[in-house]
Amino acid sequence: MGAGRLRRRARSAAIGALVLAAAVALLTTPADERAVAASDDRQPSIGPGLEWVAHRDNPFRQGDDPDFINSDLAFTGDYLVQGNFAGFSIWDIADPAAPELVNAVSCPGGQGDVSAVGGLVFFSVDETMSDDSCEAARVPETEPNWEGLRIFDISDPTAPRYAAAVRTRCGSHTHTVVPDPASSERVFVYMNAYSRGASLNCTGRNPLQIIEVPLAAPEDAYVAGELDLFDDETAFGAEDRVPGGAETKTTTGCHDITAYPAKQLAVAACRGDGLLLSIADPLAPAVLAHVRDPAVAFWHSGIFDNEATRVVFQDELGDGFINTCSPAFGADRGSDGAWLIGDGGLTKVGTFKLPRTQSDLEKCVAHSGGLIPVPDRFIISQGWLEGGVSIIDFTDPAAPIELTWFDRPDYGYSMDFTAGIWSVYPYRGYLYASDMYEGLEVLRLTDPLFADAARYDDAGLNPQTQPEYSWVWREAPVVPSAAAERAPLETLAVEPATVEPSPSAVVTVSLPAGSLTPGETTDVWWMPTQTVLATLTASADGSLPPTEVTLPGALEPGTYDLVVRGDASAPSIALAAVEVSQPSPSPQAAENGGGVDWPWWLIVIVLVLVGGATAVVIARRRVVLARRRRRAGT
Repeated sequence: MGAGRLRRRARSAAIGALVLAAAVALLTTPADERAVAASDDRQPSIGPGLEWVAHRDNPFRQGDDPDFINSDLAFTGDYLVQGNFAGFSIWDIADPAAPELVNAVSCPGGQGDVSAVGGLVFFSVDETMSDDSCEAARVPETEPNWEGLRIFDISDPTAPRYAAAVRTRCGSHTHTVVPDPASSERVFVYMNAYSRGASLNCTGRNPLQIIEVPLAAPEDAYVAGELDLFDDETAFGAEDRVPGGAETKTTTGCHDITAYPAKQLAVAACRGDGLLLSIADPLAPAVLAHVRDPAVAFWHSGIFDNEATRVVFQDELGDGFINTCSPAFGADRGSDGAWLIGDGGLTKVGTFKLPRTQSDLEKCVAHSGGLIPVPDRFIISQGWLEGGVSIIDFTDPAAPIELTWFDRPDYGYSMDFTAGIWSVYPYRGYLYASDMYEGLEVLRLTDPLFADAARYDDAGLNPQTQPEYSWVWREAPVVPSAAAERAPLETLAVEPATVEPSPSAVVTVSLPAGSLTPGETTDVWWMPTQTVLATLTASADGSLPPTEVTLPGALEPGTYDLVVRGDASAPSIALAAVEVSQPSPSPQAAENGGGVDWPWWLIVIVLVLVGGATAVVIARRRVVLARRRRRAGT
């Protein structure tokens, strides 16, 4: 017995050592290798040109309890904010392959849709709560309650501060941040919500409510306006409903609005209706087009192309509680609809449905996504709940195709609540996917097609506030020729500034701190040939460290421009003038006249003159010698 006990202890010690070694190995394994190890054994199917670089568990998860599932994402600087039915998480994503949890803020209130503006986080509350505090309890909608928008200050992400709350009549299922075109000191927040049945406050068709938030004083935020986007039109009626497992939803408000401030446009997905809006006056959105589609059960969200000539709407057939990614629902329902934006409004031209049939143990339907910035293409990333992630090319909206994907197998059972990828968005060249139960997934597009998409260093991103991407850095810089226009430009240090004519030359370029956007991708341009000599990364302080570049030849005498330009700070440039000097005389040329290139005829004259003078000298010497001899002989 004693020997057996010792053997068991030894075996236990060995197992403990193995576990410890495995833990140490996991902590010291590179992040891209840890990604797989960090998850369970439900290994995903991953398409071509896509790399899974990191996974992080949901810090709120308590088993399969839907009160602790993740929702949407927002980005501010090096931080990602992940909404949750129990609050929100703050992740440090300075290294995308190794996200670090900074904080998990407990503050329940429904699905917790989030946005971030600088150091502020906006958090939607669409559950009826006993009050606006983070300790509030859920109460029935037919009893006195509070719902609306919470505002947190995360200037110190390790210590978030609850800054303000604004009540709205029907709460906020989602919200959309719209910058004030007249002032950078405030933003407007569109509160998207719809009636859900018997309620004390939220009945009938809910108007769009607009909150004004002074960024320096969020505690002064208030409801600045409201309007009915439907002008008392009848809601989507019974005659428009499609029979089947899920029916078209009556419009009692909008589920989601995507704003495109640079184009002064927005699209609203309003359960039974789709709208195109003018937001030229953010406090008074105007309906430009209003469409209905018998194939669409639930207008969930929309994504513009970069030119705002097309939009893709998602149909959340079945509210995300059933598997619509099966032949039983056909190719058009629970899908993406591609629409053209024209003078006549919105015209449907195509649809896309996830091509991989999903198990009926899974919930699968079109859900949230965003535009991937690729020049001259319309490519989106999109979540399909338990159908995973799709990268879809809508450049030809009549014939969209899936480029790649990320898809986990089912759990082996069906969740009581919805599950899977809520949303997936591009940020700084990576894709971040919010998995409701699993946590946070980080993916990287490796196909060269996405090289330009990786060359953005955004200060922040709220996917429902779509930015305009301009690829000015893809074109050669325009350098002014007038001295007065060149003088204010940043001076690029170049050493040496003068080089001699040669097949090529090596110079060192640099910029001081503050010249560039920290961390931005930076090109060194040689303007004589309008080519990029090197692509570098700006330092954390915005400097460009001394870097050698090779000037291509042949270098002829003259003055030439050398330019440095970053992606994020474009079109600003830093300029240097490189002087290619006149040729230096060779030593032999210097000995033979200082390297002067004499004309041949002048050389002949000189030789004749020099030769004549020599003859005279010789003759004189001979006369003197003859006289001396005669005198000596007398």
